[in-house]
Amino acid sequence: MKFQRPQRRDVSIEITPLIDVVFLLLIFFMVTSTTAREHILSIVLPEAQGEVATRNSDDIYVVVSSENFLMVNDIVLESVSKESVVQHFTESFPNHHDAKIFLGGDADARHANVVLVLDALAELGIDNVSILVREATRD
Repeated sequence: MKFQRPQRRDVSIEITPLIDVVFLLLIFFMVTSTTAREHILSIVLPEAQGEVATRNSDDIYVVVSSENFLMVNDIVLESVSKESVVQHFTESFPNHHDAKIFLGGDADARHANVVLVLDALAELGIDNVSILVREATRD
């Protein structure tokens, strides 16, 4: 007597559901992750003549924008006040007395805000302050 053997099916892995799961995981992680937001102020420096400054890693850059924002080394301060500048310098820069400060103000910035920063730096005993300007174009 002749028995029939069961026919073997081809064994294969279906990759389509696996790709669907991978895409769903990718979408989930993209939606739930946070992105770093960079704060960049666009300022137009006033023109003047002077020497060219080279950027050093120990230098502290303070920028006053025309929209009443104050940024210290790419960190926007909560408010434009003398107290916030003093507090930020004492917390963030323990050796601020030896630092070289570069102060840049937008050409349309309020003069009072620039004077406020200079007053706060003077209160901290910082006297090495340079003002950032664009090189004057010669006509």
